[in-house]
Amino acid sequence: MEFVAVALPDGDPDLMAECVIEEFLLMGWSERQLMTLFTYPRFMATHRIYLDCGEAHVRALIARAGASWRPVSRKKEGGAGDA
Repeated sequence: MEFVAVALPDGDPDLMAECVIEEFLLMGWSERQLMTLFTYPRFMATHRIYLDCGEAHVRALIARAGASWRPVSRKKEGGAGDA
């Protein structure tokens, strides 16, 4: 899969960033991996947010999205009687 983000002229950059973060969180990306979407200049839309708002702002967006989207444990519990 190739990540392609396009900045919209009247769009809300934080909302776009939150959507991107949520998508990659659901694929199991760590905070360190998510930060690369913002620090790497090739990803122009997310990198622009990093340049305009700073690292602390991006980390806060990641933390906020992470609080909403916790991975679900896949640990098997119970048996046929619990179904």
